[in-house]
Amino acid sequence: MRKPEKRSLEYCGYTSPRDFDEIKFELLGLENLIKKAEERISMLNQSSYLASLALNEEKKDLENYFYNSENKNDSNSIFEKK
Repeated sequence: MRKPEKRSLEYCGYTSPRDFDEIKFELLGLENLIKKAEERISMLNQSSYLASLALNEEKKDLENYFYNSENKNDSNSIFEKK
């Protein structure tokens, strides 16, 4: 495994909020930052799941797991178009 990089997410806010409006704005900025982090976590969990699925079934790629017009009746596809 490679050495981890220092990562950061930016948001708009105040280092030292001085009144109610600045505090509220800082809280909104932090809530936005949390949502960005949750989105990143969700994307990584989804990628990890697909990679694990491919490894467990010893597949060379993930194309068999997605629905497309060519394999709409393919019983190997785990996703179905609704």
